Amino acid sequence: MRVLRVYHASRDTAHRQRDRALAAAGVELTLVVPQRWPGGAHTHPVDEEAFEVVELPVQRPGDVNRHRHAGDADVRRVFDRVRPDLLDLHAEPFSAVTRQWLRLAPTELSAVSYTAQNIDKRWPPPFAQWETASFRRLGGIYPCSRQAASVVRGKGFSGAVEVLPLGTDPERFRRGDQRHKDPVWTLALVGRLVPEKGVLDAVHVLDAVRRQRSARLVLLGTGPEVARAQALAAELGVADLLEHRAWGEADAVADLYRETHVALVPSRATRTWVEQFGRSITEAQACGAVVAGYASGSIPEVTGERGRLVPEGDAAALGDDVCRLAADASVWATLREAGLRHAPDLGWRAVARGQRALYEHVLAGGPGTRPVRPDRAAALREFGAPAPVTGGGRPFALPVLREDTALSRALALGLDAAAALRSRKPRPPEAQEDSAAG
Repeated sequence: MRVLRVYHASRDTAHRQRDRALAAAGVELTLVVPQRWPGGAHTHPVDEEAFEVVELPVQRPGDVNRHRHAGDADVRRVFDRVRPDLLDLHAEPFSAVTRQWLRLAPTELSAVSYTAQNIDKRWPPPFAQWETASFRRLGGIYPCSRQAASVVRGKGFSGAVEVLPLGTDPERFRRGDQRHKDPVWTLALVGRLVPEKGVLDAVHVLDAVRRQRSARLVLLGTGPEVARAQALAAELGVADLLEHRAWGEADAVADLYRETHVALVPSRATRTWVEQFGRSITEAQACGAVVAGYASGSIPEVTGERGRLVPEGDAAALGDDVCRLAADASVWATLREAGLRHAPDLGWRAVARGQRALYEHVLAGGPGTRPVRPDRAAALREFGAPAPVTGGGRPFALPVLREDTALSRALALGLDAAAALRSRKPRPPEAQEDSAAG
């Protein structure tokens, strides 16, 4: 099976773990990466991989959804030389790069794509039209969560949908030796240190736990909330118990998790963002840390019954839950072992097996044009609801339309009515091509 895979983040060697696992699973892989992509601090020569890596220039490097490869001729040459059995686009169906590669792909070539978008957003032109065109052309989509699966199914994608989690590296993220009776309990929050990640709530949790036993909080990452967290810690009298570490190598993250007793994920939804997966959850659990946080976005799905979650924004309840874990060795140990047992199911090898199975399913069905009929009720039955956002409803991606104004309400009603008519009345392909996704 020859697979041509396009992924912007694989410019960075740390993001090629899925690709390595696919190659190890017997996929004859050719990977296309940008010649330049911001933030690729861990890049290394592409010829060190066991599979071919093709570097192509991109326009708008760093823009995940609006970048595209600079020359259509370069893309065509890749197709002509590789002659793949299947095209795998690790990008959102509405993105410019997905549009470009599907437009240039041979009509007989089967294709799949990725999605993490778990909010049922309304895209402006031309992204809405690109999304609809992608849904018609793709044979399969592999979302990282059931919420993201619900979004694409609800918008009318009728091909195969296989939920595949973001994997972990078992050699790096492995069992730590943290014990409940350790003299100092370590709490950790890892990732972007921004308001929606609940950084200040984590400081309040530290304040609650330290009243019960010796504790510290490690913030690992970068962002504007560092200074505010330090100021709040000083106000609460816990400044000496708060440690900030700048983002570093993946090994440093794993080292922290292996000494962490509770990994905090107090993420809060905004009007335009909800936690899409929570990679820190699976990495922490694989290292023996117990996860505690808010039941927001995909966090409940990823955490499962292996952690403790409270309603979003209830910092007092979260502090109480972590205090109970600090007081009850049996509960903490049970959750810890459950996370460790589940970790192999989230390794990259397991993810690659699921992805190869999707490839085989799509190849068996062959390429073709698929109907696009939005049906959110059916998606709800199959996958559950998409992630709710602040203010409810289906937000517009354009900032000017996000506010609850007469214009946005009227436009939303019009789009919903048009989508309902499209779903009831089949139309010829040439008419569908110019329709919006809603």
